[in-house]
Amino acid sequence: MTEKTGRVLRIEKISLNDGPGMRTVIFLKGCPLRCAWCSTPESQQFEPEVYYVKKKCVGCGKCVKACKQQALTFNSESKTVVRNRTRCVNCFDCVAVCPTCAQGCYGKDMTVSQVMQHVHRDEVFYFHSQGGVTLSGGDILCQPEFTQAILQECQDSGIHTMAEMDMYGNYDRIGMLLPYLDAFFVDIKHMNGVEHEKWTGKKNDSILANIRRASKECIKDAIHVRVPVIWGVNDSEENIRETIEFCRELSNCAELEFLPYHRLGRSTYDYLDREYQLPALPTMTGKEIRDKLAFLKGMDLPFPVHFASNGTETE
Repeated sequence: MTEKTGRVLRIEKISLNDGPGMRTVIFLKGCPLRCAWCSTPESQQFEPEVYYVKKKCVGCGKCVKACKQQALTFNSESKTVVRNRTRCVNCFDCVAVCPTCAQGCYGKDMTVSQVMQHVHRDEVFYFHSQGGVTLSGGDILCQPEFTQAILQECQDSGIHTMAEMDMYGNYDRIGMLLPYLDAFFVDIKHMNGVEHEKWTGKKNDSILANIRRASKECIKDAIHVRVPVIWGVNDSEENIRETIEFCRELSNCAELEFLPYHRLGRSTYDYLDREYQLPALPTMTGKEIRDKLAFLKGMDLPFPVHFASNGTETE
């Protein structure tokens, strides 16, 4: 039988923010949403993508000479390489010859066994910290068979499993993963369908329906709801209250966590020659999000509410 192969963005070691304990986080390529605040734009496209980090470039010109499509030119004034994206075919010849890794590639194909080699190297950390493996993206539902195979291997090895899912689209892909998940994160980006489509490119009807159904079929307290709080997008008291009432309906909601808006992935847009959609929006501090959601204090909720740091501050 041919071993399952998937498209992996990267594998991060010893993460402390993607579930309990120390975790290995496996990021997959591909996502159906296009959130205006996305911090991992390199995960959106399923296909591998070439990127360029200007500060690493030494202007040697090797990439320009290697490009058979003549998609690269060297700007002598800015001392940077300019890519014509309409000519570029992502052949990665430029990546192969770059001596400083200024030219690079987001995404590579890996087998389940290759992924598990990384996982097994970290097992000692899982044991001592009660950690495990988290599958993330992009959206893992774009590669459900590959994801299922990894989760099953982890489960067979006694490794705690979690995943981050957008919950968009056909529920069958979610159902095939639930038996192999000890817990999972779901994002609720906006309760209003029109606003959700405006800011993410997709309607939220299937997302909300899938979360409701999964809450009935998953193991006890498996669902961890996250809300990225974005200035002027979904931060109104009305939307937050609607989100809370939605979570009240979920029989297996373990927690509700609010994530303040940050710009940690801003530089990646430059690497990919893409325009960031919210350039003027300031980051939101932990104090600002707690002040904004102060009305939650004293509310009688069946689950705990947490406020995360934006990842750039010390609190």
